[in-house]
Amino acid sequence: MATLKQYREQYISRNVQFVVIDLDGRVLESDRVFLAINPGDFIYDVHPFFASYASILETKEGSVTYNGVHLGVAGQNFITDVGMINKGNHILLVINDLTEHYTSLQKIAQARNESIINSELVVLKNLELEERERFKNTFIRNFSHELRNPLTSIVSITNLLEKSQLDREQSQMVDFLKESNAHLKLLLEDIMSISMIASGKLILRHKVFNLISLLELIAFTYGSKTKGTPIRFDLDYDRRIPEYIEGDRIRIFQILTNLLDNALKFTEEGSIALKVSLNQKRANKVSLRFEVSDTGIGIPLEKTKAIFESFTQLEEEGKKEGAGLGLSIVKGLLGLMGSEVYVRSELGKGSSFYFDVTLTYALDLASKPLKKNKKELLDLRKPKSNKKYRVLLVEDDERTQMVLFKTLMDTDMFYIDLVNDGALVLETVINNPYDVILMDVDLPNVPGDQITRLIRDFPFKDIKKIPIIGVTANVFEEDMDAYLKMGMNAVVTKPFDFNELLEAIVKSLR
Repeated sequence: MATLKQYREQYISRNVQFVVIDLDGRVLESDRVFLAINPGDFIYDVHPFFASYASILETKEGSVTYNGVHLGVAGQNFITDVGMINKGNHILLVINDLTEHYTSLQKIAQARNESIINSELVVLKNLELEERERFKNTFIRNFSHELRNPLTSIVSITNLLEKSQLDREQSQMVDFLKESNAHLKLLLEDIMSISMIASGKLILRHKVFNLISLLELIAFTYGSKTKGTPIRFDLDYDRRIPEYIEGDRIRIFQILTNLLDNALKFTEEGSIALKVSLNQKRANKVSLRFEVSDTGIGIPLEKTKAIFESFTQLEEEGKKEGAGLGLSIVKGLLGLMGSEVYVRSELGKGSSFYFDVTLTYALDLASKPLKKNKKELLDLRKPKSNKKYRVLLVEDDERTQMVLFKTLMDTDMFYIDLVNDGALVLETVINNPYDVILMDVDLPNVPGDQITRLIRDFPFKDIKKIPIIGVTANVFEEDMDAYLKMGMNAVVTKPFDFNELLEAIVKSLR
């Protein structure tokens, strides 16, 4: 059995070399453990570093140690700690080979530095992505806002033209305008939907609605679109599905119409179909499968995932129209509903998109929504006292002013005053009685939502209680909620349907 002394000699002597030099730097003795240093050599000829021994002769210090000294001798490289000890008439050099130790430390330090750098790069990348996302959402928001005012004017003027005396050719042109307006409005809503989904600002609004009526509306819409074409539209739904369910009707409609529009775009003849199946009922929950199929061009297998990305579309000749947003919106909205869309397709034979969604349904008739009285508008138009209502229109855009003036005056229901500067609204309201205020949000000097808050805080009831309907091109959910919290009775977004605006006015006057 080896002794401790033998172990010390075995392991320590391999890494430590002792060299004795005289005051002129000539090697007197060397044990040649790992460096080729021979008696009679000058130490500074072995490696230039050793010339530093002279510094110890000029100081009062008896010894000095240099750490991490790189020595390349006779084609070998070592990382060492070198101790120099002044013994009076000679100098002792203690050279400790710590190559493995320093190499290990270097690797650890390098790994740590790389980890820190990678972490910083991740942070920078995230900051860049967040900045790009903010820029994109701000751009979309501003783009949407600027586009909605002229689009409101175009839609409204088209509606006014439709009611005028037109010949056949002019009627066809107006129909073309209406179709283009509808397409542009839908595209604008799609872009906003994508932005809100991506930023997490789209909130589902769950209300009870008639599912069967929604399906019949879709059947009428796409039956009309395919009428006179080589394409047939079919609707098939399980008669066991509940008539009334609770969910976001607008978003379900948006999902189905995006899928159907996609099917219609890539189908030249044959059929497109919507099928609704009952998966199961349990308690007051119902699981439904919606499936949209077509006999169109089909989708290559390698593109079945890519088509759900924003601004991606199939580039089949003659079928490049569209922004490539529809399927991305479908995927995003279904994600909010806890569902996922799937696709089956065969080139040249057609495609089928389907998804399952679980909804709440009404267990009794008492939970059904009340149907709106279709005579409300007629009753308002012909009040017993033949009363006309005074409206304050707060709007700075001249095109929107003209459209609203014309459409409101044509109802023969209102007297209208106009203010185009936010700073003049409060004075006008104080000096004149009004039944309702149509308030644009983006006004010069004082925004419409702040004016609304001032009116709601006014001390006189006849002023603070005036119904205020906001009209805005800002359509984010957070904007809508903020305007309502400021005291607006309702908010209508541009471009608005005039009947929607009139219905909001009617409701506020009741």
